[in-house]
Amino acid sequence: MAAAALRPAAIQLVPASSLHVSRPVWWLESRFHFSFADYFDRERMNFGALRVVNDDLVKGGAGFGTHPHRDAEIFSYVLDGRLTHADSMGNRESLGRGGVQYMSAGSGVTHSEENDHEETCRFIQVWLTPAARGLEPQYGSSTHERGARHNRLLQILAGTGPPPDWPGLAAAGTRPPPRLHADTNVVVSESDGGVAHALTLGPARQAYLLCMEGALTANGQRLGARDAARVSGDGAAPAALEVAALGERAHFLVVEMAQPPGG
Repeated sequence: MAAAALRPAAIQLVPASSLHVSRPVWWLESRFHFSFADYFDRERMNFGALRVVNDDLVKGGAGFGTHPHRDAEIFSYVLDGRLTHADSMGNRESLGRGGVQYMSAGSGVTHSEENDHEETCRFIQVWLTPAARGLEPQYGSSTHERGARHNRLLQILAGTGPPPDWPGLAAAGTRPPPRLHADTNVVVSESDGGVAHALTLGPARQAYLLCMEGALTANGQRLGARDAARVSGDGAAPAALEVAALGERAHFLVVEMAQPPGG
């Protein structure tokens, strides 16, 4: 007997036009997907463990000076230019396109994120709520050439649970990806137009899909550059999500995570 077809995952679009654009200083332009800094929207406080998704443009010779964090899992994914991270644990590193900088703030840490080059730096910064408070702070990073994510799914961060069972999902190089203190997995792809990926959500799982560059469809719904979608599965059974690149390409990021009780 043939297996029953999976129910399609539910898609709630988050258009780029609905994002809050913040320009607090001359060198920064940010787009906030969730309530942050000078932006408050009761309907956009979080999505499961996901607390912050900011699309940041930082001009050359400027950036976020040293400031504190605690009890947050924070990572940045670089799209253009170079981003330099430095922290109170003694880490300092500058990464370019495809680079991932991850910091678990835990019991408390200070860090800076600056663009000490001439070209404007664009990066996506994501904050997640950790599974426990007061953890020991840590830093991790990885760099990925385009080939590692070209027409394939590349896992850049792992979590406390198993990786999703997605066809063609590749680990980030020869080393395991840095591990988040949350039941969350982070996957990217830069796919040519016409390439499709099956991203089945397991029972009680959900995902936040961000089209960073280009355009794609998610279960037939179109997302352009900077559009996002909240993707919800079935609480008791797997749900199907097909992501297909449109036009020349689509560069997208997926944060897959546990679905809170009750949806």
